[in-house]
Amino acid sequence: MKQKPPRAAALRYPGYSIVTASCVIQGTIVGAIFTYGVFFDALHAEFGWSRALISGGSSLASLVMGAGAMAFGRLTDQIGPRKILRLAAVMISVGYLLMSRMSAPWHLLVVYPLFIGVAFGSHDVVTLSTVARWFDRRRGRMSAIVKAGTGLGQVIGPAAAAILIAAFGWRSAYLWIAAITGPMVWLATGWMHRSPEDTGITHQDLPSHPSVDPSVSPAVPEARGQISAATPAPVSARSIMRRPEFRRVAIAQSAVFFCAPIIIVHMVPYATDLGIDRAVAAGILSVLGGVSIAGRLLMGSVIDRVGGRSALLVCYAIMLASFVLLQFAGTAPLLYLFAVIYGFAHGGMFTAVSPLMAELFGMRSHGLLYGTVIFIATFSGALGPTIAGLVYDLIGSYRPAFLLLIVLILVAAASIASIRPHPTRR
Repeated sequence: MKQKPPRAAALRYPGYSIVTASCVIQGTIVGAIFTYGVFFDALHAEFGWSRALISGGSSLASLVMGAGAMAFGRLTDQIGPRKILRLAAVMISVGYLLMSRMSAPWHLLVVYPLFIGVAFGSHDVVTLSTVARWFDRRRGRMSAIVKAGTGLGQVIGPAAAAILIAAFGWRSAYLWIAAITGPMVWLATGWMHRSPEDTGITHQDLPSHPSVDPSVSPAVPEARGQISAATPAPVSARSIMRRPEFRRVAIAQSAVFFCAPIIIVHMVPYATDLGIDRAVAAGILSVLGGVSIAGRLLMGSVIDRVGGRSALLVCYAIMLASFVLLQFAGTAPLLYLFAVIYGFAHGGMFTAVSPLMAELFGMRSHGLLYGTVIFIATFSGALGPTIAGLVYDLIGSYRPAFLLLIVLILVAAASIASIRPHPTRR
């Protein structure tokens, strides 16, 4: 029998289909989430709701997302991704269908968190934890491709929502989102499998110099000069959570999670306050998402070379520059420039965290540990949009909230910088 060439066999490695499906799932769910701020003006015009109240729906969804991420992370470790993501597909379609019928504040504050929040809690930890099991040497690059889907969703979602609202009204726009998102996620789950071991397939992306079982703690070549997970894994996930490295990652993510939703939720209303047309304002989020794709793909290769810690610090430095620019951005061109700088850092930053967790703590409980970090971080993520909305309602300006972004990104950078690299053991 004629043997197939090694490269042809590698191209059929199911890990690549899982990366593609994860990219679609992330793009679909995050694209829907990024439409939230586009509906601000329509909801305010129809119901007269305050910005703090409208922001509350996003904040409560963040809390549900965090709890869901922790639960789904553990379930991914145990049963794999497919059932979880199919639940997410149903929840997101039902959620947006109900959103199209809302008429009272409690509808927003209950439906959006309980349905869309649950779906959002699944997308990141389930897909990235699954991909991390299928890839080791190219984990950063594969994670970047998955997160590129997030960027595509950020490009398409806000622009599509603005067009749909202008053409059909906000209620019909929500119906369109319901009709598209759930079925797309459901179809993509057909390619999702927990790990090569579960499917009886040989792992084709092991490290060049393995030091331990990669399912416990992936090896990292010394030349990369990064944090290594080559030390023996702790007995339990609980013991890992007591380590200072885990706490510092959680602090950094908490600071970042406070910042990111403020940009997502309040950038469009901030721009329209400046007299910028809603469609042009929504384009700011689309540009942010588009540039984030470049940030994810470039930083994915950087992660594989220098590790998640160094990659995160680079992203934080770029993000700091964008937040300084935001203090002076009062025109559409400057806001678009902000979106370019911030978008690059945003994409790279969210790509680096899952590989960093694998480097630090191994793969045995990756889903639970990554999900727990997200859960902790979403408490501050829930506060961010609401606090920014309250600040605006009280003083008519986002200035104090935007200044706080600078402080928090410095906190995140200090937390990650304090994690010291460990020598790799062969």
